[in-house]
Amino acid sequence: MIWLTMHDPNLGCSSYIIGDEVTGQGVVVDPLGALGVEQYVLSAQDAGIEIGLVIETHVHADHLSCASALASALGVPHAVSVAAPVEFPHQDLQDGELLTLGMLTLEVWLTPGHTPDSLSLIVRDLRRCTKPWAVLTGDSLFVGDVGRPDLADADDAAIRFAAQKQFDSVHRLLALPDGTEVWPAHYGSSPCGGIFMNKSPHSTIGYEREANPFLSMDQDTFVDQTLRLLKPPPEEAQAVRRKNLAGIGSGKDGAS
Repeated sequence: MIWLTMHDPNLGCSSYIIGDEVTGQGVVVDPLGALGVEQYVLSAQDAGIEIGLVIETHVHADHLSCASALASALGVPHAVSVAAPVEFPHQDLQDGELLTLGMLTLEVWLTPGHTPDSLSLIVRDLRRCTKPWAVLTGDSLFVGDVGRPDLADADDAAIRFAAQKQFDSVHRLLALPDGTEVWPAHYGSSPCGGIFMNKSPHSTIGYEREANPFLSMDQDTFVDQTLRLLKPPPEEAQAVRRKNLAGIGSGKDGAS
């Protein structure tokens, strides 16, 4: 397996290039506009990966994406959850869908809560084992925290419902084996998480089960605590989300 992590430390954002070292087939997950299309293309080329698909775990509200621009530049599909209300040509991803890259598989789990269109990707390296090796959790499960439920809809009832869905989603992820590595879309001081978000960019399911304070709560407590601890939303969150819904996010340096 080829696994590259690419970060924007200013916003605490993570993105990923994943590929099969034998066939060279690969994907990019959650590419960041601040890094730009060229950096993903060159990084994949240096690693011997041919990008065949660009995936977003959800429509982001804290930063501009370059997913549409990257997919267009490479002539490959831009894939999002079937629940995403996007306005650009795209490939829908369904719950349980299996994406194959040589001997690697990415299993799609729809994990709504942070946004209605959030998904996670279960990564298996079949050359080594049939058990999951890692999960890309997007903004569902963070290291030490969970994703905030208030950036897609400002209505109080909708936010509470989203928090309930978030509870269901993170507990679905907890069914994965303890050794499964957790690689979220954010870390550190990202505004997409709460006050318990850790500066480490990755963890494991087993460690989060023991150490993440939200994962030992019942649903009512989880929802109440998630809403009570909300930080102020990112500046221009709704404007950024609208641009990403339209596929006119950044190609480089935050410019639309």
